[in-house]
Amino acid sequence: MQNCMEKYKNDFAIRFAQLMQKNLIVWKELQRQEQKKLYSWKAIGWYLFVVLLGLVPGKNEQEYSIIFHCIEALFIFISSIIIHIGYRNKMYQNEIKKSLFPKLLKVFDKGITYKFCTIKQDLFNASELFKKEVNSTSFDDYFGGTYNDVEFCVAEADLANVVTRKNQKPDRTELFTGIAMRFKMNKNINSRVIICSKSLFNRVPKGYEKVRLEYEKFNKKFDVWVKKVEGDCSEQIEARYLFNVSFLERFMQLKTAFKVDKMMCSVYGDTILVLLETLKDIFEMSHLLGQIDDIHQYNRLFDEFASVLSFIDVLNLASKTKL
Repeated sequence: MQNCMEKYKNDFAIRFAQLMQKNLIVWKELQRQEQKKLYSWKAIGWYLFVVLLGLVPGKNEQEYSIIFHCIEALFIFISSIIIHIGYRNKMYQNEIKKSLFPKLLKVFDKGITYKFCTIKQDLFNASELFKKEVNSTSFDDYFGGTYNDVEFCVAEADLANVVTRKNQKPDRTELFTGIAMRFKMNKNINSRVIICSKSLFNRVPKGYEKVRLEYEKFNKKFDVWVKKVEGDCSEQIEARYLFNVSFLERFMQLKTAFKVDKMMCSVYGDTILVLLETLKDIFEMSHLLGQIDDIHQYNRLFDEFASVLSFIDVLNLASKTKL
């Protein structure tokens, strides 16, 4: 990533500082207004209400315990404050991102935007990464567009399988929460390949065979499977050709940049779908209760943005050559 992205780092830092300086007064006022909402009369009324809920005796409670209910009320009170801070922080960060990120991303390429960018539900099901059908999706914090003539999209995603039964509460199974990345290649891959972080619970998917790549560092961290096609032995050759050392290095850097433990990938046709499992927000700005003009923020943001774009660079996805 350093070789292909270092050229942008200085410009990124300068642009970040310029935008901070230009918008600091407005953003600090926004921060102050959002902080005030944490202890507004409306918020205080809500805090008192949840405390009273903790003191109310249960429907089947035999003997009222003041100690138990005081502890319960305190727990609910603290939880409501934490939830409220989290909500207000999300609103505050989203407002800043709307005015900061679109301008910041232009450092890399004018074709990249911070906008609404969804990944079609059918794409997740076609990936064969999930045992159940993905029929419920929601997205947040997204950027994408075109870089080196390659269409891509990165978004926070929540995927689930929801079964609705008559007169019953829907049965929801969470399938994935984290970062979803879609890269549309200008070439087609005949093989269908799946990559997953190593785990004791990994099993060879039905109809696939395991591939061991010629890069031990990668083999220690990931399992790779290629779909078998009867009478055709070219799948493993194609997989090995695609997954050269440069690809594998950049793939691992995605995991490092976003600080995640579990990662999945599906390659098929002209699409690469990468899923990084995490509960944390991506592209985070300074916290509502933090220092908004901390210049060190740009290092983390640069690493996250650059890891995605260098993945495109090193793959040479813009190539029209078919494997």
